[in-house]
Amino acid sequence: MIANLLSLDVSPFGRVTVVRPVGTLDLAGYPVLRDELLKLTTEEPAALVVRLDEEFFAPQQRMLAVFTTVWLKVSEWPGVPIVIVAETNRHRKALHASAVDRFVPVHATLSSAVASLARPSPHRVDRVRLPRSPAAPLYARTFVRDACKRWRVSLIADDVVVIASELVENAVQHAESEMVLRLELRPDGLSVAVRDEDPRPPTRLGLGHGTDLVARLSRTSGWSPAFDGGKVVWAVLAHP
Repeated sequence: MIANLLSLDVSPFGRVTVVRPVGTLDLAGYPVLRDELLKLTTEEPAALVVRLDEEFFAPQQRMLAVFTTVWLKVSEWPGVPIVIVAETNRHRKALHASAVDRFVPVHATLSSAVASLARPSPHRVDRVRLPRSPAAPLYARTFVRDACKRWRVSLIADDVVVIASELVENAVQHAESEMVLRLELRPDGLSVAVRDEDPRPPTRLGLGHGTDLVARLSRTSGWSPAFDGGKVVWAVLAHP
């Protein structure tokens, strides 16, 4: 349950995650629905499809802005496409009146929504699992240098190495778990993400280090709680 009057049904559809909100979206449910959708994107599905049917109600049209908010937050990272399936005319009219469909694609059926995702943006992804060990930052730097060489992004390779090393070092010191380092190269930037099993927010390592240094070197950075616990700390760099 995400609120007294609102729950989420989550199911896979191939590599796509389909979310079906059931109940009434109100002021209490808005932030929780937002956060649950954001958590689902950290699982890195091929896309997130929100399915609105007869069992979903939004008496206040402005509450539908939750979908635009989520779309804006994930546009930088993790860049997961979000589409809405509005199965009733009532939902389609409300999404149009609230301007949600100006930002988030709206379809009438699940099949048409999935078909629209058949040609995703070109991207490259690589990841490595790292131990909670003082040697993890060294493994991370080697992994990143190899990936940047393969992807021919040498102009920003040094910054990517520094960011990955800082994020991994932070996880080693403050998260009592293994971690996964993930790189993704997209047409609009290169993202670095470290996932661990500690749900606490990332900790600054001191002036000029850690999250402060990451923020200076990246175009944008942040962190998100993971859907099944833990967190993901990420940064996005621009590249020529």
